[in-house]
Amino acid sequence: MARIRPRFVIALLCAAWLTGLTSCKRPAAGDACTQNGKFVCTSHTGGLICQSGTLQTLPCRGPRGCQGAGAASQCDDDLAQPGDACQQTVNENDSCSTDRVEQLLCKDGKFAVARTCKGPAKCTVTGDVIGCDDSVADLGDPCIVEPGEANYACSTDKKIELACDAATARFQASNSCRGPKGCWMDANLPHCDNTVGREGDVCRPFDNRVCSEDGKAELKCSQQGKLVRVRDCKHACSVRSGRIECD
Repeated sequence: MARIRPRFVIALLCAAWLTGLTSCKRPAAGDACTQNGKFVCTSHTGGLICQSGTLQTLPCRGPRGCQGAGAASQCDDDLAQPGDACQQTVNENDSCSTDRVEQLLCKDGKFAVARTCKGPAKCTVTGDVIGCDDSVADLGDPCIVEPGEANYACSTDKKIELACDAATARFQASNSCRGPKGCWMDANLPHCDNTVGREGDVCRPFDNRVCSEDGKAELKCSQQGKLVRVRDCKHACSVRSGRIECD
């Protein structure tokens, strides 16, 4: 296996281009600096970056780590953790979390969670492209969707269909899927077994009839998009040939 020669160690001894100092000294986190956004490698796994006039630790958790010398230093931040210092660029700088279940975005010099990637493909790095499988999520998880578009997911327990709300950038309940088939995704489209529900659940479409979880009542989807009780079933509520029967 090829080894990376530690050529950048020489640069650590004289980093005037980063700190603005006229004499050579080893830069350290907390030192004053003059060129915001500039960074230098200090090891194979990280370096120092100038942010708001102060040097901060810059983790480089990607497989290539930190390479190069002085102004030619290169930091592989394809993998990161929330709160890590990051390189603020004109274009968006995003990354996968080290556990591959979150997509991170560099904001104000720190990586923050942009969306969760709980689907089977998780978070992937292909060249310069970050892929995030958010087909599985939980209520309140951060998500990304453009206004006027749709981004759906199934909850991890498969009982709720979720939709990403553009205003809050969070997944919200879109339908109750408490039937035996639950919620599943196919070609990025949600499928929901909504033959069984719970009073107060979010629902659609309007006037859709379902059975309560205990099988003792018939429910319907109100104009407010909530399941309400229609009637009690003397014996049982059941689904037969796609129809709700309340005996």
